[in-house]
Amino acid sequence: MFLQKKKKLRDMPDLRHGYLQSAKICGFSSAKCLVELACYILKSAVSLELDTIYAPRCGGKNKYCAPIANGVLKEAARALSAIRTYIENKVPSTVKLTVLEISSQ
Repeated sequence: MFLQKKKKLRDMPDLRHGYLQSAKICGFSSAKCLVELACYILKSAVSLELDTIYAPRCGGKNKYCAPIANGVLKEAARALSAIRTYIENKVPSTVKLTVLEISSQ
């Protein structure tokens, strides 16, 4: 379920993980707990990559693009909206955020 603007995200304990360099979440969704986790990771990591679909990417070695279910496409759009609403504005200048969206193929 996509987070409503009225919902407040929980603040996680302010613990730093000094050895965390980068993190990648495949199949990132709009679930509140994943949004909160991404915000928490931003406090420690140097880079964070969020992939909005959990499927093989097209291009490069993988020239075949398998069809993606309609429900997966809708959730990917909700995930992208959640990233823009709740995460992008919390990215420190020292952190590189990469968001992988659905390809047009």
